[in-house]
Amino acid sequence: MNTSPFPQIYLDANATTPVLTSISDSVLQSMTINFGNPSSSHIAGLTAKNLLEQTRQLGKQLIGSKEGELLFTSGATEGIQTAIVSVLNQYLQEVHKGISKPVLLYGATEHKAVPNTLKHWNAILGLNADVLEIPVNNEGILDYQFIAQHIPQAVMICTMAVNNETGVTQDLQALEKVIREHNPEVAWLVDCVQALGKVPLHMDSISIDYAPFSGHKLYTPKGIGFLYIRSGRPYIPFIAGGGQESGMRSGTENLPGIAGLHTLFSLLNSQNEVFQPHDKLQLHRDMLVSALQDTFTNIRFHHTFELSVPTTLNFSIDYLTGKELIDLFDAAGIRVSGGSACSSGVTSSFVLEAMGLSDWQCSNAIRMSFGPADSTEFIVKACKAIRSMKSLLSTGTWVDGNDSNCSQWSGFTWLNYQSTGCWLFISKEKEAIVLNPIDPLLAKLKYCFDAIDTKRLAFLLTNENCKDENIERNIKRVFGKSARILKLESSKSEETLVSGKDWQVTSTFEAERQSVIFKWNCEGGERVIYVADLPDEQIRSRKFTEGEVFISQGKIYLSKQEIKRNQSCLKRKEGELVALMTRKEVASWIDTYDAQVLDIRETGEHQASTTELAKKLSQNESECIVNVPAGRVVNAYIDGTLDPQKSYVIVCRSGRRSLQVAEMLSSLGFTRVANVTTGLALL
Repeated sequence: MNTSPFPQIYLDANATTPVLTSISDSVLQSMTINFGNPSSSHIAGLTAKNLLEQTRQLGKQLIGSKEGELLFTSGATEGIQTAIVSVLNQYLQEVHKGISKPVLLYGATEHKAVPNTLKHWNAILGLNADVLEIPVNNEGILDYQFIAQHIPQAVMICTMAVNNETGVTQDLQALEKVIREHNPEVAWLVDCVQALGKVPLHMDSISIDYAPFSGHKLYTPKGIGFLYIRSGRPYIPFIAGGGQESGMRSGTENLPGIAGLHTLFSLLNSQNEVFQPHDKLQLHRDMLVSALQDTFTNIRFHHTFELSVPTTLNFSIDYLTGKELIDLFDAAGIRVSGGSACSSGVTSSFVLEAMGLSDWQCSNAIRMSFGPADSTEFIVKACKAIRSMKSLLSTGTWVDGNDSNCSQWSGFTWLNYQSTGCWLFISKEKEAIVLNPIDPLLAKLKYCFDAIDTKRLAFLLTNENCKDENIERNIKRVFGKSARILKLESSKSEETLVSGKDWQVTSTFEAERQSVIFKWNCEGGERVIYVADLPDEQIRSRKFTEGEVFISQGKIYLSKQEIKRNQSCLKRKEGELVALMTRKEVASWIDTYDAQVLDIRETGEHQASTTELAKKLSQNESECIVNVPAGRVVNAYIDGTLDPQKSYVIVCRSGRRSLQVAEMLSSLGFTRVANVTTGLALL
């Protein structure tokens, strides 16, 4: 249940959709009333069989097929397996194979289920064909010349009707022309998962051999799909057993899922008010585009709208990472994704890479997708929620550039990007020093520095950083001549690199490694931060002066005197962290230790969900909630915002960032630290 002050706005329909009420009603009826087994010969079985066959006919009518087969599956992935195994098996069974060096072709922007399946069964079945990727142009359209060159040797070619990340549509008639002119018999599979309900399909008027579909992308339950097979094309059962589906797919049919398809097909085949016409979908897209452009500057859309279905938008913003955007959208109650939800752990879009987009766009793209059944009223609410984020952005990214924002970010900040990042120091006089800048963050830094009207700017490049030949050139390109660049790879003696009022940055050389030292005066006196890349044993054996913080390879070190000063009378084992998983555990820990809730999300995320935080974590004690973004934790320790003598419950969206901060505070001598391992999302 969504407890955010914002209602949940679900804009990730290409990943999955909610089940429509009319569809869920039919699913429930097939589970409670018409629940017979279609293979049974009594009336209950015959009734179930009739529903199954009616659904098959409605599906064939929907996709424009009188001659072909429609086979019910568990989803598109099973349909892809079935088609590929059928084609490869038939080819291997032929006595006279007319191809001297067989190839398997697939589009560069295909869903990974297609090329991974091709490669898997190509190896398992021993075909050992060359698996070739068909390039696309910068609009995502397949290279017809490449197809014409390689299709004569092809056993199979796999393309898609609508791309799941960008919504780009392929011209199936033009593809058919180039394919059949050069190889009339090649097996042609077209992934139609994102096409159903969005583009018209006429299977009997085109020579597509196989077309997999998935129900949960269009309002039916997960676990049901279907495969179209052109009449006369090779087929082998992928699942053998009791011979259901006329021997084509064994196993008791998923009648509830099929009942859901029955209602879906009936709606799509009729004139109804559930699914919006194409012109209304285009209007909805225009409304969302306008809201995004009103909210974000420097927004880049990655596809040509005229070549895409209107239900998908793919974009990036120069100064916000994809993760920052998803977290911010999520905190505002808006659900979007960073690409295909089916590509777990992937940090860059192979679809956008194939289209030749920049590394930043490929790694930080956002996919916003709505469904053809979403109403105009819903889109209006979505646009309002998007525009409401503008105030959150001004809080979290220095948009307004006023003095309060500058002072909020003065001192020491870690800017994270995937598994790396850079350190940033900003003085009270708006002087900025960037240690080891990385290319992906230059646009973000430029946007921020312009917003706060930086008076002075310097970039420090240490040994590893200097090996990147492009970084110096790109800094000059982005920031111009006003940016000072210091390359430190040859410096082996301590020297002041840059300094200002009450602060200085020096370099030193220890054990053949370079360290950069930041010193500045704050209310607690002079503070010192060493940033280096030294082995643990080297750091632990060195002598620290009081007040020093040593950062190396993501770990933080203090002098023994500093740790002792920080630690309270409570004793705890080294490395032990308290893990909290339920609201009851959190409330108990807060009461027991008079703890503060430390929200380490970005300021905009925090601002968007203060009501949610109070409800989930501190009941009526909102004053016990403090927000320190993860990148500012070290600075908050230095300036005294975070007190080692106090107790903290640390939270973020998922529990991952908060765990890292909990470990960081532990290394700084904080003894009463608890992490909400489930994150706010699941608490």
